[in-house]
Amino acid sequence: MNTRIGRVLAAAASLTTVAVGTSASPAAADDAKTGRVLVVVANFADRAHPDAAAMRADALDKYFGPGESLSTYFSETSRGRFTFGPAAKEKVLGPLTLKEKAGCGGNGQLRMVREDVEAQVAAKGLVRGKDWDYLSIVLPHISCYWSGMGSVGGRYTWLNTGNNSVSETTIRHEFGHNIGFGHQVRYQCKDGNLVACNDRAAVEGRSPMGGNGAAGLSANQLIRMGWLETAEHQRATGSGTFSLKALYGSQKGTRALEIPMGDKQSLLLEYRRPSGHLDKNLDGVYAYRVTEGQYHTAVPIGLAATERNAGVTELRDDASKVTVKITGKTADAATVAVGLDGKAPAAGAAPSTAVAPEDAADKTAPMEVTDPTVPTGPADVDESGTDGSHENHEQGGNTPDVKGSSEAAASGKVGKAPGLAGQNLAATGSDGTTLTLTALGGGALLIGGAFVATRRARSRRGATPAN
Repeated sequence: MNTRIGRVLAAAASLTTVAVGTSASPAAADDAKTGRVLVVVANFADRAHPDAAAMRADALDKYFGPGESLSTYFSETSRGRFTFGPAAKEKVLGPLTLKEKAGCGGNGQLRMVREDVEAQVAAKGLVRGKDWDYLSIVLPHISCYWSGMGSVGGRYTWLNTGNNSVSETTIRHEFGHNIGFGHQVRYQCKDGNLVACNDRAAVEGRSPMGGNGAAGLSANQLIRMGWLETAEHQRATGSGTFSLKALYGSQKGTRALEIPMGDKQSLLLEYRRPSGHLDKNLDGVYAYRVTEGQYHTAVPIGLAATERNAGVTELRDDASKVTVKITGKTADAATVAVGLDGKAPAAGAAPSTAVAPEDAADKTAPMEVTDPTVPTGPADVDESGTDGSHENHEQGGNTPDVKGSSEAAASGKVGKAPGLAGQNLAATGSDGTTLTLTALGGGALLIGGAFVATRRARSRRGATPAN
């Protein structure tokens, strides 16, 4: 299993990039940046927002408001290093009228919508790169399978709204794609044995990329962005006991603990507890498998017998002779006993070395995905798995014909072609209370994920997943 995960993720390492503002490199700790977002409310040629003024007001609040908006979310997760801000004086433009009629995005429609909007804003003197970095198009409700689309490592998001409202979770998720992240999926490991993990990767609610809009970004994502200080990322060099501080807490110390495992792999640990607006439904130590230092492809590790948001208690890898045991937790820190090279953990503090952000940055060549391809119906959605406990902020009833349940949930199975685990085009269903996430394989690789409204597909149970 170790070798298989390594092959899949190593092959994926060259497929994505990070695009923060106008830079493709993680931000330095003292280098605050703002990604300038041009938010455009747009009407189709044959379908308009029922109340354009209300839609603009909602978008203004969800993107740039003082509450739990896109701006405040990234300012909080990056601890002031980065945020998204308005590119235009009006902050939210529109409504603009498109040439295209309402549709679900097939046959290049998303590209045509994007090009139409870009041409119209350019006519107003707003030019990509010069005046704005990201374009987010807020569309009227369409009875399709997605509620949001985002280009991975790109500049574009498309939002499918309802009742003059757009989901904050969806916005965070799609902009997560823009800055280079695929869907967050997990491997389940029986009894914490890291050589007994199954192939099926189900969605993991440790960040908006796993459908949990109440969570902050996970430690591997913060490392990829350069949003942890040198002293906060430690790499174990011997057996012993570590104090792991809450990822978004106020205590100084180690927030990400990396444990070498051989074969160019490592285990990354974080401690998550509610803090401010973040991690409201997380409480535990969580683990990620990192291959060849590619943090953005790190695979969350879960225990086969626990629910999605439960933390790990004990992990072991007999091949690399590594053991991990959580021996205590307080509001500020978790105590982690680590054994390396078959040695039992000592009672005292274990030796480690600090990892600087520039040393953790992977050297992936930039590659931008421009326009996602979308599923056209239930037959294009792999619903072979079940995992439906995602939390979702209300989408304002934009999916009235969807009957969401844990039974309608889907797997995040990696396709046959090389690609990020879960970065394939994905379907996320919403009935206002639950999200389900599906990753399509094969031809959908390299494509940004989607929040998609999926119907139950009982008749497809047991069918071969789309590849």
